[in-house]
Amino acid sequence: MKKQLLFIGLTMATTAWTQNTVESIRQRYASAKEYARTHTGEKLYDGADFGRYYHLEVRQWLPATGGHIEHTYLFYDEQEDNELIYKPHYLTFATKRFNYAARNYYQEFLYDNDGKVAFIYAYDPMIQFGNEKNDREYEFRLYFNKGRLIHALIKRKGYEEKEFQQTYAGSTLKPEYRSYYDNLLSSSRAIRQLFIDIEKEGYNY
Repeated sequence: MKKQLLFIGLTMATTAWTQNTVESIRQRYASAKEYARTHTGEKLYDGADFGRYYHLEVRQWLPATGGHIEHTYLFYDEQEDNELIYKPHYLTFATKRFNYAARNYYQEFLYDNDGKVAFIYAYDPMIQFGNEKNDREYEFRLYFNKGRLIHALIKRKGYEEKEFQQTYAGSTLKPEYRSYYDNLLSSSRAIRQLFIDIEKEGYNY
């Protein structure tokens, strides 16, 4: 049981009512990433080793861009103080990988115990901001405390460049990033609602 709770096991110090800091979020995120890495392999035969998550796959054919495949993993923990046999769950971490045409996108969402997003990572392989004339690859890292943005780190690189370079860091966002930021927040809420709906369907809470 304790092994399965590796990426949640920062005790009550990381509950939703504790002040999030960039460092505390990074620690939780690192644990979540390690848990996801070690529990989502293709050759896990013992049900207990699969860990606590839902995996959803969507396949569809889209006009103009062709085949679209989307993988969403929803990692959860149990409300240990609940006396029910099937204890209620709460969402802790989610990953989303999808494509449009030959471009592959990736997003991650870390949640507090009350369902508010604490961290978002997003990789976009083809986008322009501001006065940019060419598409670039972007990485967004957004940190939140009780739903409020406390730090944003944005990196980008041109297709001819090998490494990402920091283009912005701060506690607020420039106007050119606002629409993209709002879309990521909307995605974080949609993923949490998806989790809630799955729980209702599976456990009739």
